[in-house]
Amino acid sequence: MNIKSVRTKIVLGIMMVGMVINADAGENRPGHFETPYNGIISGTATSAPIDAVNSGDGVDGVLGTFAITTQKFGQVTGQALVEDVPAAIPSGTCPPETDFELALGAIDAAHRFSNGDQLFLKGHTRTACVDLDTGTAVAHESGEFTGGTGQFSEASGIWDITDKINLWTTDPSGHFFASYTGQLKGTIITSNPLHIKK
Repeated sequence: MNIKSVRTKIVLGIMMVGMVINADAGENRPGHFETPYNGIISGTATSAPIDAVNSGDGVDGVLGTFAITTQKFGQVTGQALVEDVPAAIPSGTCPPETDFELALGAIDAAHRFSNGDQLFLKGHTRTACVDLDTGTAVAHESGEFTGGTGQFSEASGIWDITDKINLWTTDPSGHFFASYTGQLKGTIITSNPLHIKK
């Protein structure tokens, strides 16, 4: 084996190692583009006559309307349907003053960007810790992006949200109106770079 052949193999080996490192680091490559999707959420939520989980159990869903302030995309608006169920097993993450804990029933959401494209979200985990004395709750949820319209038609990726909720009005039937603020952290994966103006 001559010196030129050895050098060629060494160079190819270094290139392959670099490709593996780049892939593990999640860097963009042809057909795979990762875009950070982070922002501050603020919105309102109210009871909705939609029973998305355990039909007939008397528990309605919650309709949230919100905006997300992001550095990359400007302001994004959206709506989400959430239905919680009593936590069968405590998560161990709620603070001591929690009166009761709720777990994921269902989460479906649509985020609308400035060009009209929509990004769809599906929830996989959720924990809500409710404090009746203060009329507040803290919720943490996570899930995946499940496509959308326009540039998001084949989008995937994961997201994570933490919310602080203030209950303003409730009635004996369990209906309520609330406001909330929180933080979104996520990564959108698409086959092409996203081009959306703020």
